[in-house]
Parts: sequence; C-alpha cells; structure tokens
Amino acid sequence: MYIQNEEKRSSRMYKFLKNVVALEASLMQDVIANEGVDQGMANMYAQDRNDVIEAKSLYFANKANEFRTHIDRLDTSIREAIVIAFAEDLGSDWVLKNLGYEVRV
Repeated sequence: MYIQNEEKRSSRMYKFLKNVVALEASLMQDVIANEGVDQGMANMYAQDRNDVIEAKSLYFANKANEFRTHIDRLDTSIREAIVIAFAEDLGSDWVLKNLGYEVRV
C-alpha cells in the first residue's frame, strides 16, 4: 500500500495518520461517555474503535488485500469514517487507488 502511494525508495517511511488516530480517540471518548449509561452503545463504539485499530494495523503491515477486505466488510457508518480519515491523511487519489472509493476531502 505504501508502494502505490510513493516511490519504492520512500515506501518504508512512517506516515503519521493524524485523522485516523483522531477517529480512534473520538471513538474511545464515545465508549467512555456511554460506559455504565448505555452498555450496548459503549460496546458498539468499542467495536468501531477496534475496526479502526485493525485498519491502521493492516495499513502499517502493508497487507493491501487484507486491508481492503477489512474495510469492505465494515458497517456503513464506520467504513465511511475510516475511508474519509484515510483520505484526509493520504489523499483522495490514494483512497481511490487502494480502496476503490471515490471521496472528496
């Protein structure tokens, strides 16, 4: 996945995913806000956060096929949030090329 985004020489460079990390942090705040109040909602936010963590891990592991499959199998809301976060961090062209989603950010 890095390779399709940049030259092979720089493909090993770390790219901080500011918006993906922010999404993960926001979901953690939602878990905390709902813990003890609405356990069902807390669990839903926790699962969404786990999906973000898994997407980020697959991206950094350079597992392109697993990454795309993971994104494609998510519920609509969290899938859209993750795709937009990656687009904000890596660009719309990267998302189209690697995930097959057209977004404008």
